[in-house]
Amino acid sequence: MRRQRAEGAMNWTDTTHSYSVSSCRHLGRPCPAVERMIARLGMALDQARPSTTDDFEITGTCLLERCDARCASRCSARFVASHTRIRIFTGVGEDASLSGLDQFADAIFDPAASPFVPKRNQAYPSGLAQALPRRSLPSQPKAQAALASA
Repeated sequence: MRRQRAEGAMNWTDTTHSYSVSSCRHLGRPCPAVERMIARLGMALDQARPSTTDDFEITGTCLLERCDARCASRCSARFVASHTRIRIFTGVGEDASLSGLDQFADAIFDPAASPFVPKRNQAYPSGLAQALPRRSLPSQPKAQAALASA
């Protein structure tokens, strides 16, 4: 069962993941749409684990419209989700450098990360979210082998 949390919390955990969300530049607090999206991606990846391989990854973009009654912005969101980490970057397009976005997110979320050096013409997100699995799960058999034995 998932633990309830207060909306707007920047860090929380549930039974499968530990979540961290930055403040949105438009709202001045975590974006409720991003909070919901990262929690659902965490749930989806947890449910997909038995039928996917360790290197399974989904990526994509979406549009977050009026994520909050006070926010008139229509933010694009780019996400990268795997069994080892989920990240959402808001306010960036598909053409934004994923390695640059990851370096920026590392500087925010990982105290052991290398110092972040801003680059010219680099896209910076309006907000960030990250989810890390709470426990190290044993390697799952290949999806095809698992399905064949079912």
